[in-house]
Amino acid sequence: MQKTFGHVLSAHKGLGPGFDFLRIALAFSIVFAHSLLLTGNDAFFRSSPLWFAEYALVPMFFALSGFLIAGSAQRLSLKNFLLNRGLRIVPALAVDIVVCALIIGPLVTTVASRDYFLGADFYKYFLNIVGWIHYSLPGVFEENPTHRVNGALWTVPWEIFCYIIMSALMITSIIKSWQKLALLTGGFILAGLVVQFLGHLLPYRINLVLSTLFVSRGAQLVFAFLLGILAYQLRDFIPHKRSLFVASLAISVLAMLLLSSPSIESVPNRLLVLPALVYITIFVGLTPVPLPSVFHKGDYSYGVYLYHDPFLQILISLAPGLFLIPKTGALALYAVGICAALGIAVFSWHMIEKPILGMRKKFSFVAKARGVDENADTKILSVEEPVKV
Repeated sequence: MQKTFGHVLSAHKGLGPGFDFLRIALAFSIVFAHSLLLTGNDAFFRSSPLWFAEYALVPMFFALSGFLIAGSAQRLSLKNFLLNRGLRIVPALAVDIVVCALIIGPLVTTVASRDYFLGADFYKYFLNIVGWIHYSLPGVFEENPTHRVNGALWTVPWEIFCYIIMSALMITSIIKSWQKLALLTGGFILAGLVVQFLGHLLPYRINLVLSTLFVSRGAQLVFAFLLGILAYQLRDFIPHKRSLFVASLAISVLAMLLLSSPSIESVPNRLLVLPALVYITIFVGLTPVPLPSVFHKGDYSYGVYLYHDPFLQILISLAPGLFLIPKTGALALYAVGICAALGIAVFSWHMIEKPILGMRKKFSFVAKARGVDENADTKILSVEEPVKV
């Protein structure tokens, strides 16, 4: 009998043995990419094979999320599903926004305190908590190559959009039908192709809206999310084969070498490259990968992703002579920054995220399966691009 994704999940009581590794590996890789982009190495980054990190990393996170939360969406009521997602995402996000605005900002701003706290950007920054993204605080990081306080927040509205989509799938019961979801996913990518090639025939504003929804980098995340859900629905039919994993890797390597950074917003290549990335994501997630013991104590990936950008920016502002050395400065920034981001993520998990997640263990499948509440069945990064990756 051919081994499938479903067989592997069943063998591990519904818990992918490699997803903990995958989450932290993706988070660490995003920090590395942002270390280069925040230090003014954009041209080098986007003209080298490293550009593919911008194409692949965040979509892989969204594919992972779609695969994982598809299971909980079929088990939970809509109310509990949304509560699950809200408790996982909002508290740490709110803390990040408040800390940046009320602690980091006043400490590093180049403007007077009065101008800082009365500035429009100060008040707008709190809108990030509800997904209305603003990147600036008055006088903060203005001497850095990139002025954004936290560029990683770009994925927040797209994550919220994906949860809205999932809610609609639950209400309409499409979440239980792979045929209907396949039609929806095909329609989404077809709409992207039509808008990309014929959108210029439409009025500018209509074309802009449709391009944002179906063509943009954010639309790439939605497509990856839908493919992740579809992969879960078809888990009993998709083979878990090393040969398919190698083939998917080959497609990704060819894309990395043959495509370029502008192709991130090109829809046609998504038809082949994103399914390959989704297969890689789930295959690794279902493969046992050893992790240092520290990573078994909690899910630090969300914290690493969420907090790393502001702390990389702080390091750059404190020691520009070290961290802005072309190329090598970015490596030094990564070495120091990943330690800082991980330390903050550990604190956030144990002091903020884990206590709040304890509120949902009465309906968390993973918590019940493990007998603990620290690792929920859906840990999405998102909060996905920025300085963009």
